[in-house]
Amino acid sequence: MTTRELATPEELGRALARAPDPEQARVALSRLGDNAAARETLGRADVLEAAIPLLGFAQAVVDFFVKHPDELASLADSRPRDGAELRTEAAASVANHGPNAGLRRFRRRATYRLAARDLAGEPVDDVILELTSIAEALLVTAVDTVDGADRLAVIGMGKLGGRELNYSSDVDVLFVHDAATPDDNEEANRAAASLIALLSDPTDDGIAIRVDPNLRPEGRAGPLSRSLAAMEEYYARHAATWEKQALLKARAVAGDLELGAAFVETITPHVYPAVLPARAVEDVRATKARIEEIVRAQGKEDREIKRGRGGIRDVEFAVQLLQLVHGRRHTALRQAGTLPALKALAEEGFVSAADARALADSYRFLRRLEHRLQMVRDLQTHELPTSRHRLEVLARSMDLPGPNELRAEHARHAALVREAHERLFYRPLLETFSHPDVPEPGAGRPDTEELLAGLGFIDPTAAYVAFQRVVDPSTRLGRVLAGLFPVIAPALADSDRPDAALGRLERVSGELDRSNDMKEVVAFHADSIADRLAERPDAARRLASLLAQSSAFADRLVTRPELVTATFELPAPERPLFASDPEADLVRVAAAYASREVRVPDLGRRLAAVADAVVERAMASDEHAADSAPVAAIALGSFGREDLSFASDLDLVFVFDGAEPDEVRAPFGLAERTMARIRDAGWQIDADLRPEGRSGPVARSMASYLEYWTRWAETWEYQALLGARFVAGDESLGRRFISNARDFAFPEVLTIEQVAQIRRMRVRMEEERVRPPEARRFHFKLGYGGLADVQFAVELSLMRHGATNESLQGQRHPLEALEALAGLRLIEQSVALSLSEAYTFLMEIRAALEIERRLPAEALPPSPEVQAGLARRLGYGERSRQRFLEDYRRITRRSRLAMERVFYEEAD
Repeated sequence: MTTRELATPEELGRALARAPDPEQARVALSRLGDNAAARETLGRADVLEAAIPLLGFAQAVVDFFVKHPDELASLADSRPRDGAELRTEAAASVANHGPNAGLRRFRRRATYRLAARDLAGEPVDDVILELTSIAEALLVTAVDTVDGADRLAVIGMGKLGGRELNYSSDVDVLFVHDAATPDDNEEANRAAASLIALLSDPTDDGIAIRVDPNLRPEGRAGPLSRSLAAMEEYYARHAATWEKQALLKARAVAGDLELGAAFVETITPHVYPAVLPARAVEDVRATKARIEEIVRAQGKEDREIKRGRGGIRDVEFAVQLLQLVHGRRHTALRQAGTLPALKALAEEGFVSAADARALADSYRFLRRLEHRLQMVRDLQTHELPTSRHRLEVLARSMDLPGPNELRAEHARHAALVREAHERLFYRPLLETFSHPDVPEPGAGRPDTEELLAGLGFIDPTAAYVAFQRVVDPSTRLGRVLAGLFPVIAPALADSDRPDAALGRLERVSGELDRSNDMKEVVAFHADSIADRLAERPDAARRLASLLAQSSAFADRLVTRPELVTATFELPAPERPLFASDPEADLVRVAAAYASREVRVPDLGRRLAAVADAVVERAMASDEHAADSAPVAAIALGSFGREDLSFASDLDLVFVFDGAEPDEVRAPFGLAERTMARIRDAGWQIDADLRPEGRSGPVARSMASYLEYWTRWAETWEYQALLGARFVAGDESLGRRFISNARDFAFPEVLTIEQVAQIRRMRVRMEEERVRPPEARRFHFKLGYGGLADVQFAVELSLMRHGATNESLQGQRHPLEALEALAGLRLIEQSVALSLSEAYTFLMEIRAALEIERRLPAEALPPSPEVQAGLARRLGYGERSRQRFLEDYRRITRRSRLAMERVFYEEAD
């Protein structure tokens, strides 16, 4: 085939120049040129004009036309079609080719005609509407084809219901039937299954559309179709918030449209109830947070244009939250589509006109980009490619010069969307509390109090009044806090007790105001903090998150309000940063944890670094230190392993050089004074791990330690040495202590008796220290599958293998040790994964409990209400307590089995 046979060189050259990937277009023309009919059709200028951009971008289009060259002629008429025209065309395609082939060929023909217009600049609003009409034509035609399907009402959900489908969308549907006898139910479910199979089962021509019925009541476990009465009963009594959120877009699209309309009318009162259910808003926000966590864990939050930061979901969730809250009273907001709903929100005054325009523009850009990604291979994908060539082609298809410009444009829109998403729901509250004249009780107050109730405030009237005091416009701090309301309110609402969190914020802000009144005699005052907060919304979010989760830290900020400035920066990752004020560093770490910017295991390391600084300062400030023989402070236990929590004791021992009486007294005094200063700084010392426990001397010489380990120490004491770490004092002596300790912690041979002692110790800890026996199931420190199971499994493995694998001797932290052991194939990968999962999960529980009052926590709280609050703090949303307890049982069961495999199934 020559290009002359296709068209004039000028026509072909102009067409190829417009293709996003000219080389791909040339290859496609070569493939199609093998067919005489295709060659003749492409010789027509009107077909060539539409075909070349498609062939030079979408491989799926090329494959279709190679298989069905007779369909190329359809590109000559790519004008818009309405629903009636598309349904007529779909029916004709079925008549010509049969149901399976006819529906599949129609979908591709209609979609690729539209894609040609799309690449030529068709507005995205028109594209998503016609894509939806194509899907509806498929459903209507399939209903006409399948026996019994005409008795079903096919309810469009998601993007189908919102008339905003993309090229590779799943089509979310519900099926409703009229009667409810067993025979009726069986027939309806059979018809629904046949309808799905006709459209979604793969054939030689692929699928028509992916029909997804999983938004139905009970999901995959529920019947495909339910009667109208059964639907009403479910949504009235059993539906979760996310299920009602999904119904925002519900509309009848095929089958029995009258029954479908009745369904929509029936469920509307449950979608828009007269009274906003408690925690409804939090449930929606928690669902969004879980989506973000998944994407973040996959490392895709900057590349995923749908679920990533500033993506399509950000727009959709912000709009749907406002609809759920305000659509109950404002029926104009009950729009199925995102763009129509956004327009209505602006018209009704819930979103500013400027915000609505900016969000709509960014939403259109993201949807257009999503369409381009999915055109290529007709696949559900939402990730920007990493290949520079693919980015180049994608940029050309978006009429952008190149990859850099594409990335910049995506980043601009993502930033705009994210900023709007984070404050859009709080717009009405922002208007209430940031106005220069705080409104008196009036028309807007009931709505505001209802919103506060939706956020979880038990006493919304008191919360309203408290917020008025916090954002008092007569003070600089009050005006700044009013402007920061969109970042403060979500953090307070994340608390399991938002009212208490708001009370803490009021106490701290009040103390800052009093400091402002005394600014002549204090080193800081509220105006300086207010000015800095105004420039650092992230600091306001950390502060509010800390107050939401911790009464202990709130009390400390009231006592020392200057510590508020510690929330302005994230804690640095490495130890030398903690030089000036360890208490400020502790607040900094706690605030970063509360705002979810620091997690386990990093939390334990940073808390250990703060504790290190406390010990260093306590030793260095001793005025008699120079009179003492060299002394070193050695961390053991969780302190040595650097896996502290907020109420951890510090396992600390002291070693010195010398043996004469005069050489002993000074180190004893230094050790005692150091421990006293550590306690004064708010940390508790645990002496149980030193030789002879609490009855033993606070400090020993190196020679005394060696004698004790050689002659009297028990196996558990060698086990404790695995985590030994030098902290402060004489570094040379500290290193010598660690080196000597390793000789005992990693024996050349771990005897059968020593293994048995370790096993017996673990059993005794659980049986003697956790009473009654039924409490062991939820004692996350010492009980079934708890942290002790992880610790003992790790330590037994290290003692077994450390002598012959020196790389293990520096692995103190449990997660690092598990990774190293699995890497050396000394424990099974599945065992390491189960133990690592348990460690991370249980340490998160411990931190979430201990940050509140800085008191030790070892077991789940017995109260169901407190358990539910804990679950919410850990990020569980819908059915938070139930889902949390299910995870707890599953994870601890695996941990116990993994521990037992290490203990009992490895050869001694």
